[in-house]
Amino acid sequence: MKAKCVFIDIDDTLVPSNGMVTSYAKEVMTRLKEKGILVVVDTGRSSKYAIDKAKEANLSNYIISSNGAEVYDYVNDIVIFQQAIPLEIVKKVYNYCQELEITLILNSLGNRFINKKEYKYNNEPVEYFNDIDLVLRNNSINQLVILSDNYDRMLVIPNMFKEKFPSLKVVHSSNSLIEEKRMKNKEYYHDIVLENTAKSTGLVELLDYLKISADDVIAVGNGYDDVCMFDVAGTSIAVGNANFKLKEVATYIADSVENDGAVKMLEKLLLEDS
Repeated sequence: MKAKCVFIDIDDTLVPSNGMVTSYAKEVMTRLKEKGILVVVDTGRSSKYAIDKAKEANLSNYIISSNGAEVYDYVNDIVIFQQAIPLEIVKKVYNYCQELEITLILNSLGNRFINKKEYKYNNEPVEYFNDIDLVLRNNSINQLVILSDNYDRMLVIPNMFKEKFPSLKVVHSSNSLIEEKRMKNKEYYHDIVLENTAKSTGLVELLDYLKISADDVIAVGNGYDDVCMFDVAGTSIAVGNANFKLKEVATYIADSVENDGAVKMLEKLLLEDS
């Protein structure tokens, strides 16, 4: 088959969560690049993490991060799209999290801030802040991540946010929250963006920028938040470890991420006759 662009999730799709890109994956991605096929990471992670993985896997110069709120050409330093959350709303969320003693991460294009000292999450660099006004004065915030080990509180956060902050939405959450499975010693998270933002938002914006039809696109993922990409792309691949909902709407189901399933399927579909 033919394709001009591949949009691929990172965690548990391209690599196991916080894992490294295999030499096999890098070799296949290099061959796709040589064939003129763009491979773009489309992730809920920060822009810095997305850029690091794009470089590690030898992907294209475009990244989509913060669940579609940021589209960036990091080689040429061009911000193609940015869906910033109004500063007054960010400040209200910050005050709300401070009251409830919830950990809050602020994602901007290039920086990541947190309201808790000496905290590590997903192996991504993060800068502690205690002056929200200073952060907001110098940064556009595109995504919020809230974290807590209080299962009951985190379970009701989406409805609470819908009531308190109607212009925001929970775009992605811990699977254990989505499936309502309480776990011991578990920290749960919610990714929060503007209401009209999703991974597909960034995908569509980049396609418009590059003048590529969705029919010429392959989307690859594993999670609930990847369904929107599959709805747009002409072809879709769910890895073997994907949730059942994504598999139901996928064009193809690949092997698991531990076996480089997504990479194997892309090689088969796009490079087999090369």
